[in-house]
Amino acid sequence: MCLWITAPDERNRHYPGESAEPAPFTLNKAYPKTRPAILKIFQAIFGLVAFLCAFFAPWWTDRSVHAFRYLEFVCQWHVWSVIFLYILVLLNVHYRLSCIDWALTELIHYVFAVIFFFTAAISAAVFAANSSMIAATVFAFFALALYGAGAYMAYQEWKEKGAHRPAFV
Repeated sequence: MCLWITAPDERNRHYPGESAEPAPFTLNKAYPKTRPAILKIFQAIFGLVAFLCAFFAPWWTDRSVHAFRYLEFVCQWHVWSVIFLYILVLLNVHYRLSCIDWALTELIHYVFAVIFFFTAAISAAVFAANSSMIAATVFAFFALALYGAGAYMAYQEWKEKGAHRPAFV
């Protein structure tokens, strides 16, 4: 039931640069121009390209099939999760779910993404046998770097804001 309950003092508190808490399910027009939003778009694009390169590889060896299925899984999972987080902030839903520490949630998401992309990219690099598999591996490493940058930005935001208010996810 904490989804719609906020402390009375939190509801009336204004932070620098904010006039008031925006209404949930309204479009946050300023968010797509922020660095976290642009980073999320690039993460989704590079994850999707890595997935498509692995998916449309002309042939896999018996040894490489598990590595590239794992890479496909990691890419799909994190593309959908980053799109979900993007839409969550774009529609100001994170203000409605005020019982969740969004900065910490995003930090945990990015840490797991970095770990999974690292293991998937390394295993794909070991078994890459043709040009599309190599391309999938390269884009997986680029996605790894982008998720690492996202983890760093999420850590900075979590350290700065803590659990005081919902963060730009």
